Parts: sequence; C-alpha cells; structure tokens
Amino acid sequence: MAQLTTIGPRNRFNLLYWSIAALSCGTALWLGNTIMALAVIILFGLPHGALDGEMARQKLRPSFGPLWFPVFALPYLLLVLLVLLSWRLFPVVTLNVFLALSLWHFGTETREGSNALPALLVLGGAPLILPSVFHPDATALLLSAMAPPSRLDMPPAWLVWLFPVWSLVACAWLGASPAQERFRKVFALIGLLALFAALPPLQAFMIYFVFQHAPAHVASLIRDPTWPRLVSQASAMRYALPLTIATLAIGAALYPLYTGTIPERLLALTFQLLAALTLPHMLFALVLERERAALSG
Repeated sequence: MAQLTTIGPRNRFNLLYWSIAALSCGTALWLGNTIMALAVIILFGLPHGALDGEMARQKLRPSFGPLWFPVFALPYLLLVLLVLLSWRLFPVVTLNVFLALSLWHFGTETREGSNALPALLVLGGAPLILPSVFHPDATALLLSAMAPPSRLDMPPAWLVWLFPVWSLVACAWLGASPAQERFRKVFALIGLLALFAALPPLQAFMIYFVFQHAPAHVASLIRDPTWPRLVSQASAMRYALPLTIATLAIGAALYPLYTGTIPERLLALTFQLLAALTLPHMLFALVLERERAALSG
C-alpha cells in the first residue's frame, strides 16, 4: 500500500515545498476561508494530474515527433469539454458519476500493489463516505455548490448506505493483512477517520488531496523507471508546470460563465474542472496500465 505520507523532505526543494504547503494549509484551516482552501487545492494538488503531459511526451514523441502534443492534447481537451458540458446539462447525474469515479481513482492511487477491491473501497471510499456520514449537512452544501443550480438536502444516498459496507470491508481488510502491515494500516485508517470527523468537508479534502492523493501519485511516478525525467519532487513540479498553467488559463476563461458569490463560483469551477480533468486522467492511466500489462505479458 502506498505510504500515507508526503514524499519528503529529501532535499532543499522538498523542504521548502512542503513547508509552504503545510503553512498554506494551516492558514486555510485557521481562517476557515473557502477561497484560501480552494487556492491550496489548486496550487498543491492540481499539478500531479498535469504530469500526464510529460508521460504523453515520452510515449508519443518517438512516433509523432513535434506533433505529439496535439495528438495528446486534442482528445484530452475534448473529453474535458464534454464533462464540463455534462455539468451544465445534467448536474446531479454528473455529480454522482464524478463521485463514483473519484472513489475508484482515489482507491487506485493508494491501494496495495494489486487489484485488491477491499483496499480500493476502503482507501478510495474514505474521503467521500466519511464526510457524508460525519458531516452530512455540510457535505450536502458543498456538493450543491459543485453542481448549481441543484440543491441537495443530504449527500447522495449511496454514499451513506456504503458506510456499513465500508466499515465491514475495512475490518476484513485489516484482519486479512499480514501482522507486520496491520499496525500501519490501522494508523492510516485512524488518521483518515480523525481527519474527516474533525474537520469540515472542504478543509478535510484539502489536506487529503494535498498531503495524500497528489503525493502518492507523484511518488509512484518517481519510483517508476519508465519515466526517467521524473526523478524528484522538483523535476515533477517542473514538468507539470506547462499543463498546470494551461489549466489555470482554462479556469480563468471559464470563470465569467459561472454565477453567484465569488466563493460559490470558485467552488463550482474548481470541482467541475477537477472532474473534467479526472476522466481523461483516468483513461490515460488505464491505457498506460494496459500497455504495461501487454509488455510484461
């Protein structure tokens, strides 16, 4: 199972990066400010998905030369636009699909090195199921802000119904773990339970996304010899920068299309854009996984 820790600090960049991330998260928690929390999510969480461009460059450039970027970017952007359109036409349906995809995506980033469904459900379901159970009103309000003009009285029922299943699977998953791994997994689950029980949903997600989900993805790429240019946190951030800037530009261009107060507009835009990026990100990862399996087979 991926360690539920940050990557560093291993050098000066890591020390500086994670110090600023921790200070930013602490400030957002202290202020209880929605805009600050969203800024932290964007600045420290968004770049991990932008590494798709670096991986596509290595895979496509040998075949397509300088045309590798449009070959990668055009279908990627088309999927992003389709998801954004879906938010407009079918907000509640798109929200539920996004939550289901997020559960799967979070689980695949932190599960054990196998396709173990129990680990996927436990680790991927925690950031969605736990706030729905511990803070149902606040979670419903947050999800409503993500899918205007819909207004939810409670979180999606299927997330609440999954909690007993999640609890049973978590117990079974821990019980089936080797003794030397069980304590680490117990502490990891206690940490997740404490995080989502103690903090409001947005702030808890901020900490999870910045200090667990994004670092787990980046760490897996650094460990993977397939990506020789991704050798450190610093190199990962450097190669993620172009697509991160492009994503921020897309967000800025879309901002006038949203209505409501500034926090409401930023909430909807941030999470709708994250959803729009999650689909091609997952599909790209699936293609790479199948290619790897074919080569190893």
